[in-house]
Amino acid sequence: MLPTRRWAALAGVACSLAVYAVVLDEPTPLVAACGLAAWLVVAQVDAVEAMRAVDRDLSATVSVEPTSVFVGDRAAVTLTASLSEAVDAPVEVELVAPPSVNAPERSRRTVAFDPGETEGSVTCSVEFPVAGRIAFDEAAVDIEGRAGFFTETVTLDLDARCLVEPPAPDGIHVGRGGELVGATFGDHASDQTGPGHVPHETRQYLPGDTLSQVDWKTTARMNHPYIREFESESDYLLSLVVDCGSHMNRGPTGRTMLSYAREVALGLVDAAESHSDPISAQFVGDDATTWEFGPSSSSNAYQTVRRRLLAIAPTTSPRRPVGASRPVAPEDARKRSRRLDGDDSAFAATLRPYLKDGESYVSRVSDRPLFDAVKSACSRSDRQDHLVLITDDSAKVETYEAVVVASKRSSQTSVFLTPTTFFDDAAEGETVDANGANGAGDAAGFVAFEEFRKRLERLPNVTAYEVAPKSAMRLATGWATAAE
Repeated sequence: MLPTRRWAALAGVACSLAVYAVVLDEPTPLVAACGLAAWLVVAQVDAVEAMRAVDRDLSATVSVEPTSVFVGDRAAVTLTASLSEAVDAPVEVELVAPPSVNAPERSRRTVAFDPGETEGSVTCSVEFPVAGRIAFDEAAVDIEGRAGFFTETVTLDLDARCLVEPPAPDGIHVGRGGELVGATFGDHASDQTGPGHVPHETRQYLPGDTLSQVDWKTTARMNHPYIREFESESDYLLSLVVDCGSHMNRGPTGRTMLSYAREVALGLVDAAESHSDPISAQFVGDDATTWEFGPSSSSNAYQTVRRRLLAIAPTTSPRRPVGASRPVAPEDARKRSRRLDGDDSAFAATLRPYLKDGESYVSRVSDRPLFDAVKSACSRSDRQDHLVLITDDSAKVETYEAVVVASKRSSQTSVFLTPTTFFDDAAEGETVDANGANGAGDAAGFVAFEEFRKRLERLPNVTAYEVAPKSAMRLATGWATAAE
């Protein structure tokens, strides 16, 4: 409980009268000072009683409509407060807005009770600039004594949530070579037999089989011991590696490469949940893994990954420092080295040793965060697993070597690539429209992408998909056909 300015003014008068009485040796000012002090004590006792009554009798609820919006949308938040008994003191209940929302001024989100009132509500409009699950879980209650000498602020717990989703891109194409893939990613079948629940087949008894495996009905019918085998349940581990480097931020708001990558990742999480498969996830930024989870198949594991995907944002630092070299494949290094034959310049003499060391690029790639994340996801798998890498084609060498490792260590590898050629218009940030106008993208860029995707698919146990706007793919399919 804090004193107000009114209390300070009255206390100052009382102190002045007391000093005046002592200096002048007059009892009358001293009596007045004591009267004022007694009045302040009575006001304090009265304020304490009023505040206790409010704390006991006040209740509040909050609601958000709608409960699910997109980034940049607005929602109506209604705060309702009530007192079971009226109090003779002013009370204000303020909705405490989370720091991640744009809320109106305090007066437009405050319920004010005048003395004697018992109910009140207020509705305000808030804007959601960032994605995530936003909680309205607190109200600030300001209570003032009847005389206005004391005030107190307490908090009241509320419970309202609003799911804010990032703008979803329209018309997502997921396919192979321009052909749309309609199957649900993550589907898998069991081809193993053993302990399980689904009957598979019967076979004759062999030494070492236990009695619990005997199919007594078939044994009685065939007059020979038979064993019933069951199809073992497949328990695939979905290892999700999502590239969220700054290079994934190309494209207009809500339709960046990362927006398309997010939609694919969310679909994969849904597929894993439908099969009750364990899931692990890694988000890879420019310099390191920014978030890591699992593996887990708990009831809230899938929702945890979804929440982080909805809130995922590209890192802001450049992917490589200015002047840093990109890994060069051995065949490219050899080609460049041959171009320097016969060149006796100082520049050629300096460059030639680096190009001769073409095979060392793998060791340089191994220090990259994406390669390291894929290798980490593979190394911790001790069961049938499905590794999924979601990235773009801007770092082909790093991506290829990461997929090589995955193809050797994982049961199944899927790579979802977003072609950078559709998002390279940095000025406008637009993708190719249905007519190929006012957008980025070119035939050579897509043909190079398609060659890279096919190169990945030639690795064992690897399937590579393109993830792009449907409007862009309609034009790109024509490019690919013309190139053939």
